[in-house]
Amino acid sequence: MESNATPLFSVIVPAYNLEKLLPRCLDSLLAQTFADWECVAVDDGSADGTGTVCDEYAAKDPRFTALHQENGGVSSARNTGIKAARAEHLLFLDGDDTLAPGTLEWLAARLEEHPDDLIGYRLRGEEEPEPDPAGFSECRLFTAAQCPAYMATGAAGNVTTKVFSARVIREKDVWFDPALPRGEDQDFCFRYTAAFFEQRPQAMVRQFSAKLYVVHKDNIGHRASGQNLPTHSIDWDPEASRGYAARLMKEYGALVSSMGGWEGFTPEEQLYMAHQYARRFAFAVWAARQLGEELPEGFWGSGGVGGLTEAMTRYRLYCAYYWPLRLRWKRLIAAVYQSDESESMRLYWKVFLVGDILLGRRWNRL
Repeated sequence: MESNATPLFSVIVPAYNLEKLLPRCLDSLLAQTFADWECVAVDDGSADGTGTVCDEYAAKDPRFTALHQENGGVSSARNTGIKAARAEHLLFLDGDDTLAPGTLEWLAARLEEHPDDLIGYRLRGEEEPEPDPAGFSECRLFTAAQCPAYMATGAAGNVTTKVFSARVIREKDVWFDPALPRGEDQDFCFRYTAAFFEQRPQAMVRQFSAKLYVVHKDNIGHRASGQNLPTHSIDWDPEASRGYAARLMKEYGALVSSMGGWEGFTPEEQLYMAHQYARRFAFAVWAARQLGEELPEGFWGSGGVGGLTEAMTRYRLYCAYYWPLRLRWKRLIAAVYQSDESESMRLYWKVFLVGDILLGRRWNRL
């Protein structure tokens, strides 16, 4: 690829104090079997030699661009990378992880087949065996009408296992929120997916089973952002949370219906969705208590908590919220949620263990 040509992919790599690990990440790009890419490496005010590593790779290969900024956290670094990226197709790669050698070649082929769709893939641990390429064609499809169902799956909130459209990000003004102390990946992905379907209502999400993104044992993740994270307080907006329980019931019913019932989800998706919605129903109980609100009619019935716990029972999906929700113990539900948001999560894990024992430790857990 000529240095002035527009590449097919821009790979954005935020890095903070990763002097020892960053070369492994950038070498995984040099090892790609597909050459039409650029890498925007953003040194987020590192105190070690991370910036020097970025500069060295930019000096030896014109496909690398090294950017340096004052420490602002991973969201700020990714936004800087997006602004500098030249390609239409964006990937996010953390500086302590790698891409499998054939990743970009495989993604290029999928984009040629499905140019207007949202392409997703999966991650694997470095200790996992190399996946069989024959299984790479396995794919879950989600339409615009099934967008809430997709967002309820574990894959939806992972920013490092998707191909993003720079056009959607810029035209719909979807950026990472540097003010969020945590959950920035999920927040970005959810807003992006909504914007994606707004711009391309006939498109689909194609979530492939290909495990192309490699997470290493020494991955230190976003803790290496240099930002101090709050631990004890619950971050919520009281006014925005008024009437939340009723809205949640409507959302939950719509997403289950969009997939033809719980059987429309894979076992892995069922487990993730059960935990997410159990937690959200628990927040609805907690918020209603804080606001002095009455829970809406039918909240404990089949269109709300009752429907969720019935599905959890049928498919043997367990989390700490199962028994408190099933028994409708509002005070315990709120206390478990409060603990879930705390640093120690002491009560949460006590309730989890007791409930797990009551079920004979035979259910699927998350």
